[in-house]
Amino acid sequence: MNILSIILAILLAPLFVGIVNQTKAFFASRRGPGLFRLYVDIAKLLRKSCPRPEHSTWLFDIAQASSLGAVVTAAIIFPWTGASLFASIVPAAFFFYILAAGRFFTVIGALDSGNAFEGMGASREIQFSVFAEPIIFVILGFLVLLTKDISLSHALLGITSEVWKANVISLILVFLAFFGVFLLENCRVPFDDPETHLELTMIHEAMLLDVGGSDLAFALYAAALKFELLGAFLVMMFMPTLECGLSHTLIIFSAVALLSVAVGIIESIMARFRLLKTPEALIGLFLVASLAVLIHLSF
Repeated sequence: MNILSIILAILLAPLFVGIVNQTKAFFASRRGPGLFRLYVDIAKLLRKSCPRPEHSTWLFDIAQASSLGAVVTAAIIFPWTGASLFASIVPAAFFFYILAAGRFFTVIGALDSGNAFEGMGASREIQFSVFAEPIIFVILGFLVLLTKDISLSHALLGITSEVWKANVISLILVFLAFFGVFLLENCRVPFDDPETHLELTMIHEAMLLDVGGSDLAFALYAAALKFELLGAFLVMMFMPTLECGLSHTLIIFSAVALLSVAVGIIESIMARFRLLKTPEALIGLFLVASLAVLIHLSF
């Protein structure tokens, strides 16, 4: 059953990006690219050759494939059905380290290209990840306090209705903090703009300026799968424990679809933060997460 859920997760990942884009198109009174546009783009790119920068090395060649491999590994160990052998023995922190490995390979590839704009994007990507990491670990610490377990599956499935009633304020604060991290990690407004075409304002997209063909397909699909994974983590972290099985998986995917609509609405009504304001916003999210832990420990 978990294998079927993993296959569904791998197949549906680009759909959620399409939901975001169609939501934005609806608010802009446009027709939009369609829910399945990313599937078409990936299929086209897979049939094209991969250009290489003149002075790049083998690191650039393997960067996008390695990044995709890291994200797929995270999808395999994720407890989509609510019960997973891997998730029951893998610490929750390890899940985020696997995703961080994907970022590492993307950054290495950008630096190896020798492109100044890609190096600038890699620098900004690492800067923001430095601010995001403490927020993630404070949230994971909060989950460990609630569930008394460090494994990925128990951290996500230990939030019962009774726990919700006893910690509603803390859980709402943690939800807001992780939602901010979710937007940051997926390069969404207000932290980044995936549709920008100005190199000086790019962050994640700047690292892909010299990437094309199948490598670009790998990068686009890895980003979509990461969006789905972090969205599922956010949903499962705050959803009361349900019966494990395929119905659990379908509920998770439905909730991620609603989350995608929410992201599209946010990107339609908000402007991107000024670059120098982003660290201040992330520090604020860290304080919100820390406040949630303090409130929990006080009662």
